Amino acid sequence: MNSAEHTVLDHIDNIVVPGCVFEPPANEYWALVCLQHGMHYLYRQACQCDNAVKQRVNPNDNRKYFGLGNVPEFQGIPKALLTCSFHWYAISACNYVRTVGAIAYRQDPKKRPNPSRYVEKVIPEVLAFRNKVAAHFAWSTTNNRDNDAERLVSIMPQLAFTNDSFHVAALSCTLRKAGKESTSETIQAWSICKVHEELQKRYWPREENKSKS
Repeated sequence: MNSAEHTVLDHIDNIVVPGCVFEPPANEYWALVCLQHGMHYLYRQACQCDNAVKQRVNPNDNRKYFGLGNVPEFQGIPKALLTCSFHWYAISACNYVRTVGAIAYRQDPKKRPNPSRYVEKVIPEVLAFRNKVAAHFAWSTTNNRDNDAERLVSIMPQLAFTNDSFHVAALSCTLRKAGKESTSETIQAWSICKVHEELQKRYWPREENKSKS
């Protein structure tokens, strides 16, 4: 929300900067505009896929639904492209949230969390997916912060339809290797559509109102 005096970047944590920084945007604010447009685009594409499957599952049936792999309800859904959309969205969303957090931290480092903590607070599931799947497959590294189960899950097909939306990381894995057990539970399920609608409330409430009208 902009005014002649200030711009609200985060309507939940009340992150406010002086001036009308998006008219015209420059530097970090231009980066936010670009990321926002990209995230909206990916959200619209994901919603089209969600709506197509919901119509096939029976829109009047409130029972829970779970679909994975090559189920008939996924016919015509661009699953490979949608999977990449989750990767792109995760990276863009983390960059957007981290940038807002960095702006707030530079304003008031004593009261605001550092950018990394801010991202962990706002989108923890997306951040975990970004770190272990989207930015690079944990499978392709020997990073000590990743365990064997996370490495395996990172390279497996991720896409599943749960209830009313496509998710990634809908299944977790427990793996025993060389007598050591590990789990992928840190990579939690999330949906582009669900996450984006929550981010709209925080960052772009006007866009949320438009989508409801």
